[in-house]
Amino acid sequence: MEALSFFDRVPAEWRSRAAGELARVNVIAQRNACVHRVHQEHPGIRSMLDIGCGTGELVLEMAAQNVEATGIDFAPGMIEVCERRRRETGARLARFRCCSIWEFDGPPGSKDLISALGFIEYVTRPELGRLFEICRGMLRPGGLLVVSSRNRLFNVVSMNEYTRIEMELGTVDALLREATAWGSAPDLETALAATPPQELPQHSDQPPSWISVGVRHQYTPGGLAHILTGSGFEVLTAYPVHYHAVPPAATAALHGTYVGFSNLLFDAAPENHHLIPFCSSFVLAARKR
Repeated sequence: MEALSFFDRVPAEWRSRAAGELARVNVIAQRNACVHRVHQEHPGIRSMLDIGCGTGELVLEMAAQNVEATGIDFAPGMIEVCERRRRETGARLARFRCCSIWEFDGPPGSKDLISALGFIEYVTRPELGRLFEICRGMLRPGGLLVVSSRNRLFNVVSMNEYTRIEMELGTVDALLREATAWGSAPDLETALAATPPQELPQHSDQPPSWISVGVRHQYTPGGLAHILTGSGFEVLTAYPVHYHAVPPAATAALHGTYVGFSNLLFDAAPENHHLIPFCSSFVLAARKR
């Protein structure tokens, strides 16, 4: 309920962030761009579902590319914005529904692509397993799931309260080992193979941020990949999102350089897994086995 209360209050600010109206790295746009890359690399996608669609940018963009796109969000304020923008743009292939994924009744095998961006940090570990089970059921054979996560590996190099929390949890060594694997492995397959299938204890509370939701789960790319594999998916691609060339404490003083370099690397190296340890988010694309 805390997450619902927050997201139903902020559709206007969420829309501003998604549209890039604020002078900052547009994480929403970067995550959406990863879905577009999956779409481009896998011809034949005709239907998609976006879970936690926010103000509907991805759904409307996919509908403009002749994809029957459905967005769901449990915050009525978000869906009100989505519907208004759907009418304004005349997006005939876009559909929106105010509900949670637990209430959505998508027919089995009905979707070519499902995305869940900025969503899994608000569900428990058992709910995450259930989410992947629901997605697998809705996807056609060989269908694609694109999911994002806040990157727990970044906590080791952010040198802030998140780093202190990991030190208190005793997880720094495990995170450093995985970060080293991702930073040095020649390819994605090697990076995944070098990541042990372990699940680290989650934080009980998060440092303050503009998203005022106390518990926001984080995963490492290897940890999330192992959960996907155990849920009947094959991980195909890992995308680095929001590269930090400087520690978070220095971003205000070096704002233009930090934003520009982050955007430059996202465009220049969209699938370079070596960048992931220094990114605050990542996106995984997986195929239903």
